[in-house]
Amino acid sequence: MINKINAVVGTLFAMTFFSGITITLNKSNMISFFDVLPVYIIMGGTFYMMSVEVMECLREDTKKKKKK
Repeated sequence: MINKINAVVGTLFAMTFFSGITITLNKSNMISFFDVLPVYIIMGGTFYMMSVEVMECLREDTKKKKKK
C-alpha cells in the first residue's frame, strides 16, 4: 500500500515540477509560444509515459496479491 502511495505522490510532484519549468519558459518576453511548443509536446509525452508507468506498477502489485 505504501508503494502505491509513494508512486502516485512522487509522480504528481515530478509532474508539478516539470509543468512549472514549462510554464516559466512561456512567461519570458523574449521567448514566443512557438519557441516553447516543442517543450510542451515533449512534456505531454513525458506526462503520458509517467502515468502509464505508475498505472502498470499499480496493476502489477495488484496481480501479485491475487496470486497469493
